[in-house]
Order: sequence, then C-alpha cells, then structure tokens
Amino acid sequence: MSQSHSSRAARALEALRRRAGALRLQRFVAPVLALGICALLLVVFQHLSRTVDYHSVIRQLWTLTPAQWAGALAATAVSFVALVGRDAVGLRYLGARVSRGALWAGAIAGSALGNVTGFGALTGGAVRCRVYGGAGVTPAQIGRMTVFTSVTLALALVLMTALGMVGAASTLSGLLHLSPDELRLIGGVVLGCGAVLVILCPARAREIEPFGRAWLRFAVPARRDLVAQLLLAALDVVGAGLALWSVMPHALLGFTDFLTVYCAAMLLGLIGHTPGGIGVFEAAMVYALGPSVPTSKVLAALLAYRAIYFGAPLALAAGVLTVFEGSALKTPLSARFAKRGADGVSQLAPLFLAIVTFVTGSMLVISGATPAFSKRIALLQTIVPLWVLESSQLMGSLFGVLLLFVARGLLRRLDAAWWLALVIAVANLALSLAKGLAFVEAGVLCVLIVLLLGTRKRFNRHSSMFSERFTPAWLASVGCVIALAVWVLLFAFRDVQYSQSLWWQFAFHSRAPRALRATLGAGVFAAALALWQLLRPAAGRFVMPPSEDLEEAARIVRAQERSDAGLALMGDKSFLFSASRKAFLMYAKRGRTWAALHDPVGPREEWPALIREFVTLAHAHNGRAAFYQVRADALPLYLDAGLTLMKLGEEARVMLQEFDLKGPQRAHLRYALKRGERDGFSIEHIEPTQMGASLPVLRAISDAWLQDREAREKSFSVAAFDDDYLAAQSVLLIRQNGEPLAFVTFMTTDLNTDATVGVMRHLPGASPYAMEYLFTQLALHLKGAGYQSLSLGMAPLSGMSPTPLASSWHRLAGFIWRFGGRFYNFRGLRGFKNKFAPHWEPRYLAASGSISVFITLADLSLLAGGWRS
Repeated sequence: MSQSHSSRAARALEALRRRAGALRLQRFVAPVLALGICALLLVVFQHLSRTVDYHSVIRQLWTLTPAQWAGALAATAVSFVALVGRDAVGLRYLGARVSRGALWAGAIAGSALGNVTGFGALTGGAVRCRVYGGAGVTPAQIGRMTVFTSVTLALALVLMTALGMVGAASTLSGLLHLSPDELRLIGGVVLGCGAVLVILCPARAREIEPFGRAWLRFAVPARRDLVAQLLLAALDVVGAGLALWSVMPHALLGFTDFLTVYCAAMLLGLIGHTPGGIGVFEAAMVYALGPSVPTSKVLAALLAYRAIYFGAPLALAAGVLTVFEGSALKTPLSARFAKRGADGVSQLAPLFLAIVTFVTGSMLVISGATPAFSKRIALLQTIVPLWVLESSQLMGSLFGVLLLFVARGLLRRLDAAWWLALVIAVANLALSLAKGLAFVEAGVLCVLIVLLLGTRKRFNRHSSMFSERFTPAWLASVGCVIALAVWVLLFAFRDVQYSQSLWWQFAFHSRAPRALRATLGAGVFAAALALWQLLRPAAGRFVMPPSEDLEEAARIVRAQERSDAGLALMGDKSFLFSASRKAFLMYAKRGRTWAALHDPVGPREEWPALIREFVTLAHAHNGRAAFYQVRADALPLYLDAGLTLMKLGEEARVMLQEFDLKGPQRAHLRYALKRGERDGFSIEHIEPTQMGASLPVLRAISDAWLQDREAREKSFSVAAFDDDYLAAQSVLLIRQNGEPLAFVTFMTTDLNTDATVGVMRHLPGASPYAMEYLFTQLALHLKGAGYQSLSLGMAPLSGMSPTPLASSWHRLAGFIWRFGGRFYNFRGLRGFKNKFAPHWEPRYLAASGSISVFITLADLSLLAGGWRS
C-alpha cells in the first residue's frame, strides 16, 4: 500500500512539474505570438496602403463635417445605451439587482475600458466588480455575466453576418469573392442553427452538468434573456456600425451591405483578440471595402471612428468613475468595502489610470513619428529657436516610452509611479506645443493630469517602481507600440528618399529627419529598458519567516546575553542562519536595500562568515547590503567585508549595579517617584504567563496612544505592539488610582544579565512624570532581580560634534543635531535618558557604496516607520 501511495505521489509531483514548466513556457509563447501577429498585421497594412498617401489620409480627416462627427457621436450613444441594456439583462440572468446609477456607471465605464484594452473580462470585469459589488454581486457572478454577454455578442455578430449574406448576396459576392448562391447557403445554414438554438432554450434558466462533470457546470439562460441579449447586441452593433458609416463615404455601398462587412470584421477582431480588435478589424475593413471606397478614405474614417467610438466613451468613463469614486469614498459603503477587504475599491483607479497612461504614452511615441503641420512649423519658427523644436520632438518620444513603463507602476498603486507620471505629463504638455503646436495631444495630456490629481490618494504604496521585473506580456505590448511607430514613420514619409545625410539635417522644415531621430530614440530607449529588465539580477523577494525559523531564532536568542536580539521575534524580519544553525542575521528589504539589524546573533566565531554571506546575497540581487546599529567592537569585520562605516548615534545603557537614587544627579528621579505616589501611581509586574489576560488592557492604551499621535506601528528596529511578540515578554504597568495608565515591555534572555526596553505607551493626557516614574521603577525592579544592564535605546545623531577632520556626514549630522529640533526632538530624547546617568555606547551603520549610503539611510528610516517594498 505504501509503495502504491509513493508511486501516485511521484506521478502527481511529476505532473505538477510538467504543469509548471508549461506555464513558464506559456508566459513567453503568448508575448512572442503577439509580436508575431503585430508584425504580420503591419506587413498586411503595408501591402494594403501601397497606393495611399499619408497626407491624403490627413486631408480626408480634415474634410469631415461637424454633421458627420455629430452623427457618429449620436450613433455611439445609441450603442452604449444598448450596452447598458445588455448589462441589465446579464444581471437579470444572474438573478441580481443594482441601482440605476450603478448600472449606468458600471456598464459605460466597464465597456469603455474593455473596448480599449480588448480584455473585457479583466478590465471591464474589474470595473463591474467595483461598481456592482456594492449591491452584493460577487466577482464569480461578474465572471458568469461576462461570459454570457461575450458569447451572445459573438453569436449576434455571426447571425447578423449570416443575415447579410442572405439579403445582400449579390453585392457581397464581389467583396468576399464567393458566389451569391454560396453566400445564401452559408447564411441560411447559420440562421437555421441560430433559430434552433433559441428554440431549445428553456423557458427558465437552469444549470446543467455536461457528461456528469461538476467543473463543466454552467447555467443555460432563459429564452427571454437570450433573445433580449441578442436583440440588444444587434442594436449595439448597429449603433457602432452607424458610427463608422457616418464618417465614411458610402455612395457606392448601402448600409445593409456595409453592416454585413462590419460584422464580419468585428468577428475577426474578436477572434484575433488584439486590444479593441485593432489591426485585424482595420485590415478586414480595408480589404473588404477596397473595391468600392478609396483606401485613403477608409483609413481616415477608421481613425475618426477609433477616436469617437473608443476615445469619447473613455473620456466619459473617466468623468463617471472619478465622480463615482469621489462619492463612494465619502459614504459608509466604502467603509464596508474596506472591512471586507474588497480589492475593487483600491484597484479601480489604478487600473483605469494605467490604461489611460499606456494609451497616452503610445500616442506620444507615435506622434513623434508623424510630421507636424507646415503652417504650425512656420509659426513656431518665429517664436522658438531650432534647438527647442528638435529637442522637443525627441524628448516627447522618450517620455512617451517612459510612460509605457510607468503605467505598470500605476497598476501596482506605487506613489513613485504617480509622481513620475505627473511630472512627465506636465513636461510633455509644454513639449507637445513646442514640437508643433499639437493641441489635441496637449488636450489628452491635460485630461491625464486631471485624472492623476483626482486619484492621488489611491497611489499609496511606497516601493521601487522597478523592484519587480516587467512581465514578458508588458514588454511585448511596448514592442508592439514601437513597431507601430516605425510603420507610421515609413508610411508618413514614404515619398522621402532615405539617405544617411537625413540623420544630420537640422532645419525647421526638415520634418522627416526629426521624426527619424525621435523614432530611433524611442526604439533604443525602449530596448534598453527592456534589456535591463530582462538581464538584471533578480531583485529578490522578502518573505516572512516560517514558524520553524522563528523557533530556531528564539532558541539562539535565549542562549546569549544580548537582549535587544529579541527584536528578531517580532516576525517582521527574515533570517539568514549560519551553516551550523548556531547563529543568525535578522534582515528586511526595502527597495534595493537589504538591511540587517544589529550584529549577528550567536557565537562570535560564526559572525565573519555570516556577514560575508549576507553581503554576497544582497549583491547577487543587485542590492545594497547594510548592517544597522552595529557595535564598535565588531567594526573590523565590516571593514573586512568592504563596507562603508558611518556613526548613527549612541545607545544609552544603564549599569544597574551602579544605579541608585542618591546624589543631586538623581534628584529628577526621586521627585518623579514622590510625584507618582502623590498622584496615586502603582506598579504592576506582568509575567509572560499572565500576558493573555492583560493584552486587552495593554491594547486599549496602545490604540489610544497611536490615535492621539495620528501614528502607525513602527517595525524593523523599533518594537511594535503585536500580540504574539508581547506574549513572550515581561511588562511593567502603571495604574493611577487603580486605572491602567501606561506600560513598558522589556526584553530579556535566559542569562538574566541584560534587558532592553521594548514597547512604551501611555494614555493621552497622562502626567508628564508618568514615563519617568515608569522607567525608574523598571530600573529598580531589574536591579533587584540581579540584572547587570538596561538598554534605553538609541539617541540618533548623539555624540557627533564636528571636528576639523570630521567627514561630510559627521558635519551634516552635527548640524541636524543642533538645528533639527523642530522636526525631531534629538536633544530632548538624549536629555531624558541622561537623567538615568547611562553609559553612552556608539552605534554605526555599515553599508555598501559611498553616495548610495544616503539612499540606504532613507530606506532604513522607511523600514523603521513600517514601510517596506
């Protein structure tokens, strides 16, 4: 029996390995396939546009009348009203109901984003999860609704195409290169199948399990829901087709024939699954309409159609979602979402901004490959010098590429990505005007800026924008944008004879050289960023320590005398153990900084190897190694590892055997004790075994302390209030007239020689003598228990008075110590600890690099403040 189980386990493990290998291969196959499809489409476009001139397409765009634009907008409105109806039927299919406002917001915004990206199940579904989630519609239900509406849309396109084959076979035979009889036969068969499908639908929805497989279960819609979806999908398609029909010359083609071609092209776009069907849809329309409508007019109409049917709803969705988000944040509904941990609340704005930013970046890159209008260039010639014009087009394209990469940071809600996107958008606003008075481009950038400013609070993750690798799919998307820009360049300047001298021509009317340099710059910049992402060492990922590592670390901590090593048991740091498992380093990661706290813990002979191993580990992941708050006696080990040393301040250690309340220097402490007795203070010592019953009391004091200071829990080098962490410590609690007032925890080891102050909290409005009373009682308690020393913690920048030979850092630290009191009470902290007449021991930072040490210091301060990558 055991052998049988072993063989099954081995087969299962092998299957999992094969599955993992297939998934890894799929990650690269799909992007490569996408690039291949993009290249194929561009080749097809190159073939179809051989007789088309770029300038004729632009002239055709300018000849479109206001009535044509208005007609296209009205038809788009009809299409989106039908989309709202499709969502309503989809919700009825689920048996769910939402408010009318939520229905319109979810349908319009979800459809607009789904149309632009081509991944409606992901982008449109995410929007619907956010908007419809308030009415209790679950993500699983949204997924079912998306499948239902997508399948019925495809079915409606098939049936409409078939209907066109039957009704306009004579006209379409020339376009599709099939005989009228063949078209009628194919169309009739398809329509018959559709009719049978409708007849077979039950009167009420029911679930079925094909072949008895539960995982294949799906709900067959009711006949009325299917028919309603098909009719609304047909209205949606008619409205979308009418939007294109309005801006296209159609003297030689009736609307019925055109709609059949449009449906077939849309179906091909769905099958191609490119974003919004782009490329496939255009190629199909140009190919099918080529004999009856000039190609330049078809291309112009398709550009106008993309701007109207895709751009206008996207802009409307921006306004709807911004208003919806702003109002949702002010209602109790958002609080309920937060309690439930709903991802849609925090992910909708980042998703939307990521898409808009990527589209804007694509627009800037492609804009750099197109010629500016001659009249505008002539006007600019009288305003700006040539170098401004030349550099503006090049920098605009480079910033466009950067936006393509920044968009992923926005998707991850990174504050650095938000700031970078805002700076790039503002800078490009000026560049778009300086490179050719591109007013449309400037308008799009203004919309992006407004959206960024309106959603600032959503981007609150403090992490490196490039800390994680970009996915192959994202890099392939950037590659497709660059490939499209190259094709646009070749198409726009087809009549320009290429020569090497073009690269060095600088003149106001030398538009081809400018576009050539901008496109090359964008391509090289994108390739450099992509190669850097692919070839750079893995950044490494910080993981919380498993329980086994925590138990092993606790054993080592208890067996040595350094009580501050108890910070390892907070659970917010990972561990690097020595080969013998007798010593360890505790560390965390922020950006590229790998920060070890204190010296290694354990036998000193294990330290050199651990330090070298940690430095090697950080450098292997292209990171910076740092050892924070190390002692002076270990500095040679860090120098041997090639690290730079900087003094951070001094640690106050009270030598308990020398501690008493006699003499004038202890007058403050004696007064604090007397004042505490007068105020009704009493001390309660809580052992770890009693901590379970006392935790609610301590938690109440801690929460009040944090709320009063509008602070958050610290981490890394500062003890934080955590139930599991406090459960292993001792606590001294002050009560005032029997009511809990303040407490301090202290860390010790089994050797009972050294103690370190941990978490310190008091209620708002507590007596100013409360903490002095508490620390004095703690020192007396530990002295009576036989402890040798008590650490009161660090005084940052203490003991760093400038000297003639002091380093720049030393001088800067001394300056901050003297004049930085308004930002941090450096002197007050040292003054408080000085009341206990401690021994001041220097503490240092040992870190990689020289200038980068200051970046390491910033990362360390963020780690201590509770921020991590």
